[in-house]
Amino acid sequence: MFYIMLLVVGFVGYFLWSRSASKNNLQTIAPYISEESTYPLTARQITIIKQSWQAVLPIKSQAAELFYARLFELDPTTKALFKGKLDYQGDKLMTTLNVVVNAVDNVDDIVPMLEAMGKRHIIYGVEHRHYETVGVAFLWVLEQGLGDQFTDEVKEAWTLVYNLIANYMKEA
Repeated sequence: MFYIMLLVVGFVGYFLWSRSASKNNLQTIAPYISEESTYPLTARQITIIKQSWQAVLPIKSQAAELFYARLFELDPTTKALFKGKLDYQGDKLMTTLNVVVNAVDNVDDIVPMLEAMGKRHIIYGVEHRHYETVGVAFLWVLEQGLGDQFTDEVKEAWTLVYNLIANYMKEA
């Protein structure tokens, strides 16, 4: 469930992605993942998050599967953090993301949930360094799944939401 922010969409593009392209992508997206968060989001960013999430929901199972494959490719050590079936984990991930998206215009409503998840993930062995890799994998999956709809504006909005979520979890 830690990989809450790590959501979304995935497809054949993953299987065509080479190891060197993976490392280049990590270097390209990593600067967007930070300790800083500039919440609250604008009304436009909230709309972008909610609309783009609607494009992900029909393929949520594939998105979750792609997310974990990408995460393990970027950091193979994260695979040891998962003890159960990944399809069950993926379902929990997507359900949690749906809660976050539905509360994105009033995040205060879900802060206790995010803090509780952060505390649980310490028990699972999650370290602060994992949050960056998760964010990179999450944004990559969004990019693959949304295709041309993954504009700079969409990337910025999702990055802000991811940073917000990750920061609440890490602070707990």
